[in-house]
Amino acid sequence: MLSKKNSILNFTGHSLFGRFILASLILLPIFIFAMGSALINTFKYSQLGAEKETLQAQLYGVLSVTEWEDNQLNLPPALAEPKFNQQQSGLYGFIYNTEGTELWRSASAELLTQSLYRPSDNFSRAAIAFDEVTIENSQQLNRYSYDLEWVGDDESITPLRIVIAQDATVLATELASYKKRLWRWLSIMTAILITLQLLIMFWGLKPLRRLSEQLKELQDNKIESLSDNYPKEILPVTKNFNTILLHEKNQRERYKNTLSDLAHSLKTPLAVIQNYLGNQQTPNDTITEQVSRIDQIITHQLKRAVTKTNQHTMAKNTQKLYIKPCIDRLTAVLAKVYRNKEITFNNKVDGTVFFTGDEADLLEILGNLLDNACKYGNSAVTINANIDTNNLQIFISDDGHGIKEGEQETLLARGERGDTAQAGQGIGLSVVCDIISSYEGGLTLKNNMVSPHLSGCCACIELPMTIAN
Repeated sequence: MLSKKNSILNFTGHSLFGRFILASLILLPIFIFAMGSALINTFKYSQLGAEKETLQAQLYGVLSVTEWEDNQLNLPPALAEPKFNQQQSGLYGFIYNTEGTELWRSASAELLTQSLYRPSDNFSRAAIAFDEVTIENSQQLNRYSYDLEWVGDDESITPLRIVIAQDATVLATELASYKKRLWRWLSIMTAILITLQLLIMFWGLKPLRRLSEQLKELQDNKIESLSDNYPKEILPVTKNFNTILLHEKNQRERYKNTLSDLAHSLKTPLAVIQNYLGNQQTPNDTITEQVSRIDQIITHQLKRAVTKTNQHTMAKNTQKLYIKPCIDRLTAVLAKVYRNKEITFNNKVDGTVFFTGDEADLLEILGNLLDNACKYGNSAVTINANIDTNNLQIFISDDGHGIKEGEQETLLARGERGDTAQAGQGIGLSVVCDIISSYEGGLTLKNNMVSPHLSGCCACIELPMTIAN
């Protein structure tokens, strides 16, 4: 039940279409119910109004044939309205005096044993009352009463009350039938309105779906900018986005040109150093290797600048590389760089674990992370790697002070550093993140060590095997 509730919250929370559907399913039935209730009440009051007018007309008919002679009430044995002359017809007539004594009743009311006179009522000249009363057998009657003062020939005044009552079953039946028909049609209208609402929302959100498709095409380099064929509400967004794209494109061009200039500027000094080392009788292998490494880095970064617009092209231009030898090469160099700290490198990577990608990318990732482990650790660095289901995982742990809570995102940002006392520019981790993201992988920093004997930071690299091999 809880998971179903969470799925509904996720659907409505992350979807405009879902929010509109939920709002329609909640608000529209409430509105239809309120409208139906109002129509039913209006119909009921209309019924009662018509009933009152009908009973009033019947009362005037009775009053028109009423005569008072010799202190007695005289009415013809048969009235013009046939229902007054038929027993249990549903239309009844009564005349009472001030004490509530019945002076006359219609033939239709001969079998009724209950009086329709209310003892609490006070006689009042020209007083009119209309209400509903229940008699024996739970029969409901609509009662209309009229108080009058009869002036005799001798100018004597006799207060009388004329009561006309009619069976309320007919009205109740009509009201029930009306309710049934009304709710049936309102239910049909609700279903139609919700369907139309869904179609309208589907049509109204079509530009957003087209925008999503264009963004996907933009990501795959199928188009260079978003089109201008959008509604005026979305057009400012697309125009601003295109402006940002143009700015980013110009920035990449400047970045590429700067790297190109840098590469050409460094190529000549590096060639001179390489020629010099080649002419030495006992060349230093370490220096020679590092000069070659610098040349490879410059070439690789220039390639990244040129292919920056399509990172996946780089990621898919791959070769199979075993990780353990690459780590051994890097740790051998770092052991000399950090010889004063006498760092112990524990390479626990199995020789069969491999990475499928660009060698320069792998060396850039491992080199930066191992350098950070040496820089912020004390005396030990451990490297682990494994293939877990569809992911290649690499763990680089140190025995330093670790990272503070909430500092992970900050450290991965370009130019941010955890310890300003250490040398560096704070861009190493952001470069690593940039390379890993080109392989659709991820990098996390945490203090929960893979190696139980270390208490510092652990850099966790994860690369999907669908990309990595």
